[in-house]
Amino acid sequence: MAFVTDGSGNVISFADSFDCRDIDQRVFEANEINFQDAASPAFASLDDYLDALCEKSTDRILLKLKASAWWRDYNAFVGSSITDINNLPDVDPTNIKSRQQDFTDMCVYYTLKEYILPKIADFTEDSQDPLKIRYYENKYSDMFNELISLADWYDYDGDGTVESGEKMTTFRKTRRTRGMRYVTRVR
Repeated sequence: MAFVTDGSGNVISFADSFDCRDIDQRVFEANEINFQDAASPAFASLDDYLDALCEKSTDRILLKLKASAWWRDYNAFVGSSITDINNLPDVDPTNIKSRQQDFTDMCVYYTLKEYILPKIADFTEDSQDPLKIRYYENKYSDMFNELISLADWYDYDGDGTVESGEKMTTFRKTRRTRGMRYVTRVR
């Protein structure tokens, strides 16, 4: 589904409750947690609660993008000279013009791994729940790294199109070695 926007066209979330239910239906069908008790009384339904968690996840993802070295490199790449790290501009979600489905999936993975699955997880030795959380952590990390390695989705100047001068590809240099520390694992 497309990004969730407010009446002014500002992006408030990359995903919504439908997207969360669509990625992992089993969590919600099994009714493993009483979300009414877990959520504050401000939420009238499970969907409202999930929407709020998706908004929270979107804010965290945008903050993680801004805090990454990639964002500083990208600003230099597009010609924006940042002299003071405290004046680093925010990542504007309305300027994400392509790969929106990837951002939606990444938001759902983050919501599941950080907010939903830890509420229902059994952290005993025999439980498979920590594996589920790790699975979504890996999915989120892979998507995040892919998006910052191939930045062909951000319209820096906000003119409505992503020009070739705004597309930055980062190549990861790897080399073969016999040491275990340097082994690159591909999922």
